[in-house]
Amino acid sequence: MLLERFLHDEQIAIEHSPFGRVAIKRAACGCSNVILLDEDPADMSAAEVLRHLANSERGRDALTVVLSERAAEIDRVIAFELGADDFIAKPIGGRELALRLRAVLRRHSEEPQRVRCISAGPFTIDTRQETVRCHGEPLSLTAVEFRLLEHLARNSGQVQNRRELLARVWRSCDASGERSGVSRTVDTHVKRLREKLGADSELIETIRGVGYRLRIAV
Repeated sequence: MLLERFLHDEQIAIEHSPFGRVAIKRAACGCSNVILLDEDPADMSAAEVLRHLANSERGRDALTVVLSERAAEIDRVIAFELGADDFIAKPIGGRELALRLRAVLRRHSEEPQRVRCISAGPFTIDTRQETVRCHGEPLSLTAVEFRLLEHLARNSGQVQNRRELLARVWRSCDASGERSGVSRTVDTHVKRLREKLGADSELIETIRGVGYRLRIAV
């Protein structure tokens, strides 16, 4: 594979496998810095690999990048919904791929140490178990909805623009994200999150033309 040879020249070590179960196993033991899913593995779909990782205590901490010829907005959204850290559309040159992989690693290393529990108004957020309670009652949130609420709570009172949310919640470093329409998914997921919050939905404030903020002091 040409990309593999180029990445090797860029001093990025690659272990290739056609099987998704190998990626899941390596994530469980913490053996890989980044898992690059190049289309669907031989034994399961890329989406199934992402679901396995999201449901595994060790796997959910793995950094995952999806490399795909399917570049429609829905494909990107689904990948981010399932916990991918980046989505890269083919064709892509080896140099850009190396830069994108390094960007994922850099963002991860620059993230502040996650505190175990965040309390914000009626919300109690367990960042390790990835659970949320509102007024003491558990909320059933998707992985993206959880990260969205966590990020807003962590930055309570501060306006978060859509590009920032794409970078931190969807973990997308695609500079063309807004032009491609991916950023529209931010509004969709805020709407879904608000629906699940019921009477507390008003705590997520829309800053017209900019983004959102949580109107509570942590």
